[in-house]
Amino acid sequence: MANYTNEYSKLPHQIMDRHNFKDVDNSVALLVNQIKTLQAQGKYDKVNSIIKSNKENLKQYCLSAEHFNALDEETRNLEILTKSKKQSIYYSEDIEPDVVSVSDVWIS
Repeated sequence: MANYTNEYSKLPHQIMDRHNFKDVDNSVALLVNQIKTLQAQGKYDKVNSIIKSNKENLKQYCLSAEHFNALDEETRNLEILTKSKKQSIYYSEDIEPDVVSVSDVWIS
């Protein structure tokens, strides 16, 4: 059986963290516009500096590769957890069917 990985995930000891990202609003719109302008000009060192200095203001608006890595790891660990409990795992964009086992796990 595969082992859990714990770079980002704390499964099976703790459930995953929930993040609530926001759409850009007036509080950060000028900053985002400045970042986009600098990116278009190829001034990535300045972009990096702005993002680092405004990290707290931007954290609810920026989805990073770290978040995607965490989701990948959580999904993998969830598969390991469910398989160890003899559950079935289904990936679907459709609604769950009417007949499912109580122990089945649906990820959409």
